[in-house]
Amino acid sequence: MKVPEVGAEAQMVEDTVHDDAPAIPRYSRFPSLLNFMIILVSAISSFLFGYGNNSAAGCFAQETFIKKFLSGSNANSIIDGINAIFFGGGFLGTILQSYISTKFGRRVCAEVAAILMMISGILSASSVNPGMFIASRGIAGIAGGLIMSNTPVYMSEIAPAHTRGLLVGMHAAWLVVGYIVCSIAALGFNFVKSDIQWRLQFIMLSFFSIVCAVSIIFIPESPRWFVEQGRVEEASAIMERLHRTKSDPSSSLARAEMVQIVAQVEAEKDLPHSYWYILSNAHLRKRAYCSILVFAMVQSSGLLVIFNLMPILFAALNFDATLQLGLSIVWVTVACIGASTNAMIVDRVGRVKLLGIGGVLLMIALSIQCALQKTYLNSDNKAGINASVAFYFIFIVFYSFSVDGVVYIYNAEIWPNHLRSKGVTFGLGSYFLFGIAYNSPAALAFDTIGWKYYLVFICMTAVCTLLIVLTFPETKGLTLEDINMKFGDKVVVAIDESRSDEDFKSKPEEAV
Repeated sequence: MKVPEVGAEAQMVEDTVHDDAPAIPRYSRFPSLLNFMIILVSAISSFLFGYGNNSAAGCFAQETFIKKFLSGSNANSIIDGINAIFFGGGFLGTILQSYISTKFGRRVCAEVAAILMMISGILSASSVNPGMFIASRGIAGIAGGLIMSNTPVYMSEIAPAHTRGLLVGMHAAWLVVGYIVCSIAALGFNFVKSDIQWRLQFIMLSFFSIVCAVSIIFIPESPRWFVEQGRVEEASAIMERLHRTKSDPSSSLARAEMVQIVAQVEAEKDLPHSYWYILSNAHLRKRAYCSILVFAMVQSSGLLVIFNLMPILFAALNFDATLQLGLSIVWVTVACIGASTNAMIVDRVGRVKLLGIGGVLLMIALSIQCALQKTYLNSDNKAGINASVAFYFIFIVFYSFSVDGVVYIYNAEIWPNHLRSKGVTFGLGSYFLFGIAYNSPAALAFDTIGWKYYLVFICMTAVCTLLIVLTFPETKGLTLEDINMKFGDKVVVAIDESRSDEDFKSKPEEAV
């Protein structure tokens, strides 16, 4: 196995590969059961974000919440403030994540997020005025920013390259499961007529936060973070344990990947870690551009505007509170099915192709929805109203099957190890900033200009889709280190996972 001279630690791992793993086998199509189970445990954080984000939306259809906070003439402004503060807190959370995750590790960052979400749940449940409730949603947003930027990074760093899309895709799938559980809770609590009605959702949020905080104790730290701290033996043990499969019982592939990780970390250890360094180098600016654009596309599609205001939008179509909440449950259930499917196909179809297909489909759905709302909003035409509702569902089918998981996968995997925690903040930061831009005026916009607000989403989605298709490099099937080559960086040790045993034995110097 030919490896450049990159330091004692890399040589130690290389010697291990020489001694115990003479060949890199053809990889298994599926991850190990242990790897998959740890991904699912880490996805409890994703679930927590979904529940936390959705917990306020259900309140907008509940009688006691409306009576307490939304009975005045400033109701739309309060709704927009509730949504905006969450996204503002989320932006702050993404910045905090880069420092917490880099210095203390991915697990500590996840614990901090769970604790903050628990605090926000307690404060929301005990709110006595709009100001207190809005402030609690800001804390929830900070927790959400930590989760959204940290969880996909952790998942990507423990996943083997050939199934990374499937495993990191669990983030989007379980995020939507959180939406579903919260929507069901909102519907159930809607039948509680006392003042505690809407508060029960946030009591449950605190409970789920405690479950998340406890679960994090039982998962390992990211091996790549361990390598950055000089704890190579611990990293190697985790990699071998997680990536051991029946087709690779000696973890040969994991050991070869450890050679690459250690070599790359040693080559990058003296490089700057600042945001200015990212912005002042072309190959890193390209990554920042990709991260920002992919999440600009998410928000520009109008996804979260539609989701956060769904009860209100269904109310405008003359549905009562029970139907508003019931249809919301069906909507997010469809999203969950789509996100799960997206995770299963992304490693075969590819990231950029799915984003391009999704963008075109979303423009079609939004254009038809815009025309339907222009014609039938606030009318008595049952066929037109039903068609409008149908296209809300068609929209989420298109989005979830093609875009949902890909954006988190792509954002986490394109950054080099030493900058991953900071790099993902460009993507998730733009997610929350665009969220503020689109969600802050949303309730007022739909109340005043109505269907014309969809024109903004259509135009922006078209621009984002075109740029993604023309400028984004494909990353499927590559290790996190090999992806560096797609952005013009030097990779110290390159791995070809597709080689068979015979390939390796005949030409070992080319296998790694």
